[in-house]
Amino acid sequence: MKSFIRYIAVVSFAVLATTQMALAQAAQAPTLESLLTIPSVKKLSVRERAIHYAYTFLNNKTPYVVEPLGEGPQGDISQAPLYRFDGFDCTTFVETVMALSFSSSPAEFKARINQIRYKNGSVNYVMRNHFTSVDWIPNNQAYGFVKDITMAVGGQYTRWSQTWIDKAGWYAKKGEEYAELGAGIPQVLAQLPYLSKEDLINNPALVDRIPSGSIFSLVRPNWDLVKAAGTRMDVSHQGFFIREDGVLYMVHASNGAGRDGSDNYMGVKKEALTSYISRVMLSKETMAGFNILALPNRTLN
Repeated sequence: MKSFIRYIAVVSFAVLATTQMALAQAAQAPTLESLLTIPSVKKLSVRERAIHYAYTFLNNKTPYVVEPLGEGPQGDISQAPLYRFDGFDCTTFVETVMALSFSSSPAEFKARINQIRYKNGSVNYVMRNHFTSVDWIPNNQAYGFVKDITMAVGGQYTRWSQTWIDKAGWYAKKGEEYAELGAGIPQVLAQLPYLSKEDLINNPALVDRIPSGSIFSLVRPNWDLVKAAGTRMDVSHQGFFIREDGVLYMVHASNGAGRDGSDNYMGVKKEALTSYISRVMLSKETMAGFNILALPNRTLN
């Protein structure tokens, strides 16, 4: 994941080769203009548009790409493009779908994706929403793009993750050239509500309360990555919950067997939530459950 883990992942030559093969085999990526000019989509709510665009990239077999986005050609740290449609990691998939869902023109999209990815929309590596719980969620809630509905959905089943995020340690672990960027940043206590994997697998009524088109973050409370990443973390993956024929699915950009244990296909894929919990999460103690964010159920006009 992330996006958050994308910064610390060690990617083997085999994985890179598979990524390049997937890119070569993927269907032609759509253009920004083509994505925003479908008349029927313009009439949909933001939440419905998110479902449409998530399925567009799913059906297009869009591949998984490690660190696909950056600050553009003039970027201070990363010169990767500000946006693209031919490859995602888990968080850039969510960000791109969100930006499309909130936009009615190419210019609006370009502004929206910067607002979603960066604090105050300021395109700078340090301002990027690197950490889900203390950057990405609060900054996107401040813009009104998302609303945390975990407690509203979970009620008495809601649990809380508490994790000290050490940004200075994270920057320092990335290398000497990064250490100065994090110097003096104090640790911050991240508190994130979530629904546990046990409650979700044992309580179908709880799953039924999750809105289709909502965003999930896979919560791993106090996840000890100090040796690998310089800090503990609390989120390792993001995607969309989408209901189809009464079944709640995860639609997400996955790097395949290396991450979710499914198969070697690296790209946007779909799997029933209960299947994913049973197959992947129940055997992994650190994977506790899901935080849930709702997109507005309103049209753009």
